[in-house]
Amino acid sequence: MRRYHFMITTSCALALAACVQGIDTDEQIIDETEQALVDPASVLGFESTADWTVAGAVKSASSDHSQGSSALALRNFNFVELTSAALSTVSGVTSTIAFDLKAPVSPAFGNAQLFVNIPSRGVHSVMLGQVSLAGLPAGTYSPISFNVPASVASALSQTYSDLTFKIVLNVPHTTVDYLVDNLHFVGGTPTGPSKVELRVSSADDRLVFSVNGLQRRVFDINDPDLGQRIDVSDWFGSGISDLRFLTLNTGGPTSYGVEVWVDNQLVVNAPCPATLCNGQDVRTGIVADRTFSLNIPNRPAVQSVTVTANSAQPGKVYVNDVFTGRTTPTTLPLPPGNYTIGVGLGTESPPYDYTGSYREQTVTVGASPVAVDITANAPLGVQEETRIAILPIRHSINYVASLGGPDPSNTGVLSDDDITDLLTQARATNARWLEPLSYGLATWTVEVLPTVEDVPMVEQNHDGWDTSRFRSEFPTAALESQYDMIVLLFPQHQANGSLVDDESNIAWAFDEQYIGFPTTFTGDGIGVPNASFLHEVMHNYESHNENVLRLYNGINGLHGSEQHGYYGGGNGEVDFLHFYRHFLRGQVAELGGMRSDLSWPAIGEVSENSDLYLGVFPVLRHGFNP
Repeated sequence: MRRYHFMITTSCALALAACVQGIDTDEQIIDETEQALVDPASVLGFESTADWTVAGAVKSASSDHSQGSSALALRNFNFVELTSAALSTVSGVTSTIAFDLKAPVSPAFGNAQLFVNIPSRGVHSVMLGQVSLAGLPAGTYSPISFNVPASVASALSQTYSDLTFKIVLNVPHTTVDYLVDNLHFVGGTPTGPSKVELRVSSADDRLVFSVNGLQRRVFDINDPDLGQRIDVSDWFGSGISDLRFLTLNTGGPTSYGVEVWVDNQLVVNAPCPATLCNGQDVRTGIVADRTFSLNIPNRPAVQSVTVTANSAQPGKVYVNDVFTGRTTPTTLPLPPGNYTIGVGLGTESPPYDYTGSYREQTVTVGASPVAVDITANAPLGVQEETRIAILPIRHSINYVASLGGPDPSNTGVLSDDDITDLLTQARATNARWLEPLSYGLATWTVEVLPTVEDVPMVEQNHDGWDTSRFRSEFPTAALESQYDMIVLLFPQHQANGSLVDDESNIAWAFDEQYIGFPTTFTGDGIGVPNASFLHEVMHNYESHNENVLRLYNGINGLHGSEQHGYYGGGNGEVDFLHFYRHFLRGQVAELGGMRSDLSWPAIGEVSENSDLYLGVFPVLRHGFNP
């Protein structure tokens, strides 16, 4: 008889304002704080009217822009001054700076001036020059360029937080909008490293970004960084890099929107095509896979990081807690920065003999290659101790089809042997499977609570166990603060040892902290590891992985073994332990061709040729906190 496992899941915004004399102290602090948080790219891109103080004209936002999503519109003036919010250090400084200007008519006369002010660096309202606007083409954006003196370029390339730009326009009086956009450095050789920025406008359900095969960031549908331009410069080294993003869907419609800037120049604009993102339901899994080659010459050089392990078996290599698909020895090309290199070492001798350990080393990549002998580091100890309480329930009242409901005469009675069986099985599962399969990073402490004698577990319909009623009549809230998981163990055998009528054949996890476990799943005897018990605990781990860490569990999650090429008894391992082993270690490969309704050919051991690796490794490495 096949048994089934289930998981059930039951302001005021501060506006930036110009400082004026007589403002009180609290307002000054607010204003300074807001200015310190201004995004230079947003200011220089004229994305918000609040970022520019205008004297002498009426300002508004315009969707008619030369870059980004907005420009600054000015009307009712002949002489106007625009002063930016204070900025922190800008990148990509060159010997030329320009802004884009769109005139409603070609002016008969006029000029533009640009000033730079960095008091902390000794630059006090330096005028970069004056450009004639006479004869400027109407109805189109034109670049207005200025030379940047070497002394000013040097100051701009240093560290500061008080940079302001001022643009002055003097034109014939106009009541129609002049548009200003895209203040940026152009031409020449940058005096500082290039800045790469990313904006994800939509990520339904998740977007996974990688650069040259190294996973860098996961965005989910509710990510707080959606719509923000974020600095991702440290993802890149000099030269050509492949930026790849995968769009992952777990159900319903999908969508994505991605933009990338290099030194404030838009180099990737990737909206989701209407053929995919149209509000209609699409399949689950990887639904879009896009790669862009970016040439970024002005970044520090990529360095080789060689990872070795003095071990009989190759180790599985992780970077920043994400499996790379590589095994030792291997060489990783990494741009300068700080990384955590991890290697999992283990052996498998099914059905019960496994070993596993995990070593880490923090690496700072600079201007030279790096060699990592991971076995020079001691194995990490336990990082996740899951406290599990078995709550025995003496009686169950079971459903009878002919009555259409629970029948008090069809009662299961839990024996003390049933309790002993599950306790010893859970502890054996932990010692023989969970600990080595998690590379020694996780363990369970399992104990048995006093048996509930007077509140039964009731089956309202076939396999429809009323856990809400049970928890109402026997409150378990106090246990939730003492234990990470609570196992409701209930009987499916009568007092004489025979099965109840229409016995239940499901175990299930719910509310990220509970497991329903009938005695039909404890039949393997005292001290034998129990694959069903491991499965249900892992359901709560995957729920935490998705709902708290906001990570992706793959097509069909823990029930997606066959969709990922794992089958019962595979590799000579018990039940689906071959799959569970890789799922615990974050090594399950997902490919773009996989489908929820398609069984994938047997995959064997993992390889580097995968689009994505998934599993609950982050939960075991950093903790399960329901």
